[in-house]
Amino acid sequence: MRGEGKSGGTVRVASLVATGRPGNLQIRLVDPATRGETAGAGACTGDSGAPVFQGNAGRETLIGIVSWSTGPRGTEGCGGLTGVTPLTLYRTWIVEEARKLGSNLDDAGRPTEDRK
Repeated sequence: MRGEGKSGGTVRVASLVATGRPGNLQIRLVDPATRGETAGAGACTGDSGAPVFQGNAGRETLIGIVSWSTGPRGTEGCGGLTGVTPLTLYRTWIVEEARKLGSNLDDAGRPTEDRK
């Protein structure tokens, strides 16, 4: 909650939807109830780097990282649009760097002991 000084560090969950056609370099998410016209759920200042998950058949998959946010109608603040950097563009780099740090990931990013 912007400016209130007490909610920092608190994990929260919001169900957001993609706006229009997401681009290759970013995904724009919005609260389906407010469509960014009035303040709703979404990222806020300081939320950059937070994980973004997509649910599918009861399974959550990490798809991106919060990059930026706006207030309603593109103003400064929170609860308008949430900008997400999709991880698919960086999968190879992430796996390579994780391996350098000692991870046992396969090329799909799964731990090798999970392959059977």
